[in-house]
Amino acid sequence: MSHKSNRLIINCGASSITAASISVEGTQLRINKVYSEDLQYDYSSESAWLDATTEALKSLTARHKLSGAATVIIPGDQLLTKTIRIPQVAEQKRKQIIAFEAQQSIPYALDEVVWDSQVVGDDGIETEVLFIACKADTIYGLCDGISASGLQVEAASAATILDYNSLQYTEDELNQELLSVNIGARSTNILFANANGFFARNIALGGNTLTQSIADGLGINFTQAEALKLKLFESECAEADDATTKLLKDCSDAFVQRMRQEITRSIVNYRRQKNAPAPSTILLSGGASQLPSLGKQLEAMQQMSVRYYEPLKSVDMSPEAAKNVEDFVPQVSEIIGEAASAIIAKPAAVNLLPEEVKAKTRFAAKKPFLLAAAFFLALAPWPVVMSYKKATGAYVQQAESFNTIAAPLTANKSVLYELSESAKRLQDDIRRVEGLIQSKANWIQFCAELQLSLTEVEDVWLDQLSVVRTQPEAQSGEGDSSYSITLSGEMLVRESIDAGAGGVDRALLTRRIKQLQSSFIASEFVLEAKQPVIRWTKLNNGLNVLPFLINLSVDTTKPL
Repeated sequence: MSHKSNRLIINCGASSITAASISVEGTQLRINKVYSEDLQYDYSSESAWLDATTEALKSLTARHKLSGAATVIIPGDQLLTKTIRIPQVAEQKRKQIIAFEAQQSIPYALDEVVWDSQVVGDDGIETEVLFIACKADTIYGLCDGISASGLQVEAASAATILDYNSLQYTEDELNQELLSVNIGARSTNILFANANGFFARNIALGGNTLTQSIADGLGINFTQAEALKLKLFESECAEADDATTKLLKDCSDAFVQRMRQEITRSIVNYRRQKNAPAPSTILLSGGASQLPSLGKQLEAMQQMSVRYYEPLKSVDMSPEAAKNVEDFVPQVSEIIGEAASAIIAKPAAVNLLPEEVKAKTRFAAKKPFLLAAAFFLALAPWPVVMSYKKATGAYVQQAESFNTIAAPLTANKSVLYELSESAKRLQDDIRRVEGLIQSKANWIQFCAELQLSLTEVEDVWLDQLSVVRTQPEAQSGEGDSSYSITLSGEMLVRESIDAGAGGVDRALLTRRIKQLQSSFIASEFVLEAKQPVIRWTKLNNGLNVLPFLINLSVDTTKPL
């Protein structure tokens, strides 16, 4: 069996791309080099993925001087997978029948997608195939991006099925039922594997689901929520000692629960369709599988063994690749699966490369010969070129004249830069003024609510209102900002004062002040209030007034 001695494989994920140079020596894989690049875009915007991937490819190839042919792996969230059963026919007729059956089952016209198929079962009467498609616009855009980075696309594989190849290469006990759960940023590849074949599906549940849940719960944007999620991945979630930590734990538990439900649903479908036993082990992989306690929780919920998949345990690595092995383990299983397809017994493989791109690749192989022919052809008009040389000299002089005119404009570059910086500062000032305008409107509403509360309680007024704001420590950045309002006032006591305060019902007065405080808390700007402070000194001295102090904690998301 012949193998390519060295391959460049690029795994395009929803949040990062990973490229690996892998060589094959007999039946042994060796990773020579591996690189990774995070995608710079709003992960909640699916439409921005292609442009971000193109830019990351350009950056990766330029920084590490990559060149030559490459195989690209398309992520599961960009693929449409469908299991189809067709009558058993000759292989040359199979594609036509698959196309007919698929057109009835997918939401796109076949000319809008690029598709391929993989046989996953055959009982002698019917053939079970996995139909895999990707939108043509996505494939062409990805191929254009790879070409723009200086590489040539030789194949486009599907991440959905590659874990089966990886399991065949790394797991010695594939004679048992295994369930691979590869959790990516935007979706999860669920794959059942045994000695007879595999069953795969992709679900729209991934790390971004947890990020969006955190963003919605805390009222922050997606980028801020992603940063919080990554901190959650770095360590176990401690016991909830504040609202943020508790919400992170609740979001994490909800995510695990949804994942458990999808796994359970997949197991039920698999056992019904395949008439197979339940898997004995769940293998976790993918970046979002790093969520602390995910394995333990799934093991307890599913009542089966759960462990993290080790895609590199049977792979040799160069010293350079071994330096940062821990960084790329979650993203490398699909790459190992693609590389192993050339040496395992029953590989799962599809190629979603359009025929037009394949033709361009074949043409690129002939390009050196065509360039040589073009060179000799280019010598033919040389005399004509010389006749235009004099005319070119005139254009050169004109260009030099233009450069002389442009020189003073170039000198003003620093002035333009200073004006640009000044404009940015003015924009910041405008944003602060807009914040003050919003704060003013909130103050008007808040004061109106205070006045209404004073009117309802009666015989009470405020002498002073003070605002206290605290910010996190400037150097450490630790702690939370807080915002409180202190209200000091007095209540008129209409009851007669007999022998100091002996004739006054203190419990009644206390309830009235607490009633006032409760009406303050009802405001949308107030989160909570401390116990009111009531001073009885004036009442004890014979004055018919009762001073009090109320401290209100203000919601920092509603500026005052």
